[in-house]
Amino acid sequence: MCWARLAPTTREALLAAGLSVAVELELALSDRMTVGRGAAALLVTLPLAFRLRFPLTALVLVVAGVVVEAALGGNPTTGPVFPVIAVLLALYAVGSRTRGARLAVGAGAALTGLFAASRLAGADLGSSLVVPPLVTTCGLVIGGALGVLRFEADTFAERASELERERDERGRVAVAEERRRIARELHDVIGHSISVMGVEAGAVRSVLREDQQREREALLAVERTGREAVGEMRRLIGLLRTEGDGVGEPSPSLRRVEQLIGEMRDAGLAVRLRVEGDLSVIPPGVDLAGFRIVQEALTNALKHAPRANVEARVSCTEHELEIEVTDDGSTQQMPDPGAGHGLLGMRERTSLYGGELTTGPREGGGFAVHARIPLEVS
Repeated sequence: MCWARLAPTTREALLAAGLSVAVELELALSDRMTVGRGAAALLVTLPLAFRLRFPLTALVLVVAGVVVEAALGGNPTTGPVFPVIAVLLALYAVGSRTRGARLAVGAGAALTGLFAASRLAGADLGSSLVVPPLVTTCGLVIGGALGVLRFEADTFAERASELERERDERGRVAVAEERRRIARELHDVIGHSISVMGVEAGAVRSVLREDQQREREALLAVERTGREAVGEMRRLIGLLRTEGDGVGEPSPSLRRVEQLIGEMRDAGLAVRLRVEGDLSVIPPGVDLAGFRIVQEALTNALKHAPRANVEARVSCTEHELEIEVTDDGSTQQMPDPGAGHGLLGMRERTSLYGGELTTGPREGGGFAVHARIPLEVS
């Protein structure tokens, strides 16, 4: 059983029970045990079970038990050890958990009670004037100091928890914004594909024979449904667009990746491009995702390693698109989810088409981005 994992109430109850057993044993071994003294000893220790919830009440009861024990012939301040420990624990609770008037009342009750107990136990006046203030001051000062530390620890823990919640919230907002951005871009890709389907259906309908009326009606239905789907999609994506979306700009494509490389070179990035395979066979959605992955990888390299040499490779096979962007100078870290798109955008686009993305530092220095996207989404 780990003490730190126990609930505070359980720990205080065990502490009070342990001290109760210890003080009774101390009385028994000193040959001063009587029923009255045993009961008074329990009054000294048992209130410790609720000292953290009701510190002032617990202190008053503990001090009252010390006074009763002294009146019955004990010597609680210079003889038995455990009653003194109980008083210090009660004072600690008052010092760490009360302020102002309640703290003053606790100090006054402790001073008065311990002074009375000293006199009842037969201590001389000098000891009665020195020991009670010393015990009271030690208990309250230690409790106050540890109470400040506990307050600061709780404050730091609360602030850390708040920062973690803010980070998670920024992450959720960033993911949602990136997905909205992808949806806006996919609008053009999907809308174009549906429009092409309608045009092709119309072309087939124009070459049908006069007796193929059923086929002509089916193709007309395809054209009509396609036009309606494009219209509904425009209205739907219109809800996600903002004023700066640039609706009229041409859709990004890996077939224009050379233009992107030229822009990066103009910005000062030393980048070499290698293209393998026929990029024209890439489906439109994967084509858009691939372009954005290259763009964001180069943008990150420009931001984190503007003087590095960058290698970009775009490879298209029969089954997959592979993109690799490496540099020899950056030591990029995972970005704050709320700071921008970056790696988050690449990861969202890759996962959208069932691909894999790996990023991280390279051996010998630099950073690498490697994406593999299947051309047929299962």
